[in-house]
Amino acid sequence: MKKIIFLLAVLVLAACSPADPVRDALEQYAKEHMENPASYKFANMSMPHNYTYMEDLITYKTGIEGLMAKAADKAPYEAELEKVDDLLFELGSEVACFDRTLYFWFTPEGSQAKFQQFVIGRFTPDGRVIALTMDPESLPTYPALGILKEQGRL
Repeated sequence: MKKIIFLLAVLVLAACSPADPVRDALEQYAKEHMENPASYKFANMSMPHNYTYMEDLITYKTGIEGLMAKAADKAPYEAELEKVDDLLFELGSEVACFDRTLYFWFTPEGSQAKFQQFVIGRFTPDGRVIALTMDPESLPTYPALGILKEQGRL
């Protein structure tokens, strides 16, 4: 009797577990961009890699300071550094976006061998898709700066 109750509890918990929209988006992209979607089999997902505004703004600030040291007219650089300092104060270590990687197995058409592949997704802090790709080199290096530029804040 205890085993039956335990199994029912496990089934109820499994049925009530919320869907993962990040995983769903990554799986859909993988299936749309693979040769044999019917052979798709989930392997695992990475932990989120967070990009904070602070990291990217400090890198940007260092670059501006280097340019300012070489410039004859320092005024435009000083104005940009003021913007950066204000953004650092306002946003601090807030997460701009995050990356997750989904690893999966698949079997190409006409083959018996299984291969592993991955999809990388970049998402807003609330889980909306920014970019999905199988080529990590196609993602921008400093995404928080890109977000700030799109918002017109830099």
